[in-house]
Amino acid sequence: MAIRKIFMLLALALPWVLSAQEIKYIDLASVHQRTELRHPPAPVCTEGHLCGGSGGGSVGDGAPDHRDPHALGIYLMRVTPTDINAAEPFQVEFKILNTGTAPIELPVSPHLSDLQPSDESVPFNYFSLALAVRAEPGPQGPPVDSIGFVELFGSSDHPESMMVLRPAEWIRVNASVKLLKFPPVPVSAGLRAEFWLRKTTFRPHPGGQFTETNNLYPNTTPTPVVPVRLLPPASSDPPNWYFPRGSPELSDQYVAPYRPAGVIFTT
Repeated sequence: MAIRKIFMLLALALPWVLSAQEIKYIDLASVHQRTELRHPPAPVCTEGHLCGGSGGGSVGDGAPDHRDPHALGIYLMRVTPTDINAAEPFQVEFKILNTGTAPIELPVSPHLSDLQPSDESVPFNYFSLALAVRAEPGPQGPPVDSIGFVELFGSSDHPESMMVLRPAEWIRVNASVKLLKFPPVPVSAGLRAEFWLRKTTFRPHPGGQFTETNNLYPNTTPTPVVPVRLLPPASSDPPNWYFPRGSPELSDQYVAPYRPAGVIFTT
């Protein structure tokens, strides 16, 4: 009877084992990502009239639902070096694993600029997936709040920029990451992988743009921490980073700087 039970368990597990595989490798460390978005030029200034560009945005927030069959686990497969100088980028290999019970579609393109229509006045939608490393304090160590991340982009109008992960399938991403905040003294810490997934509508107008961003919340599977040592840069000058008003990174779930895609003017 025991042998029969074991055979039945193996039979049930076999489809999951056979489907567990890497389906894509992305090397962000070897490419220069194009993330600038265009908008029509501002109207010509005339005497007695205000002129110039304008921009703005909104962020829709929410929360995960444990009943949602969609889930991701982000693993740190490699961190090099483990003595991290905050002034220098370091190499990280992420594993994006579908840990849920339903397929999930994710953006996989390094280049946001390639997703914008040729007509710079046309609004368009895109998805973004941020892969982040967050430093956590070591045992009985001082507080640490350091983070760095990279992003992937995709649009349904560009099928090659999106990919469906079935349960147990994964994507591997090699990236060069730089911490956006660092401790003032050397500390031992642990790096943990995080992610945030968003859908954004970019609405260009003459002289500016408006973005509508909605956070998407597949469930998160906890993954192991990688021990590292964080070293402050030689300079005491802080890096340039900021939190836009209303961004989800100011919530309890995310305390991370947000870097919106750059916008360039055309003539």
